[in-house]
Amino acid sequence: MHKKTELICGVSELKPNFEEIGNNPNFVFENDPNFETVRLFDLDGNVVNVNSWLECANYVNGGWTNDISDFLNGEKYLFFGLTLILLVASYFQKKYNFLKRV
Repeated sequence: MHKKTELICGVSELKPNFEEIGNNPNFVFENDPNFETVRLFDLDGNVVNVNSWLECANYVNGGWTNDISDFLNGEKYLFFGLTLILLVASYFQKKYNFLKRV
């Protein structure tokens, strides 16, 4: 089993056939009262609460994760932050001759 599945869903003895589950539109996951509900997120920000290890493993195998920050693009925020700092510094330099040479 994948490390990410074990990390998010826990360890299980089950060896599911995810291809068979995905190809069956009538497949229903059974609620497991011994499994603590896990909230998962996808790339679009959709949320699903899973109530069994098999359901959790199926979603994680499909790319879902338990941390929405896994999908945030930090480089985009870094770019816009540095651009803003550069623009503010440029404004103050022109207005107050802030960075003049001695």
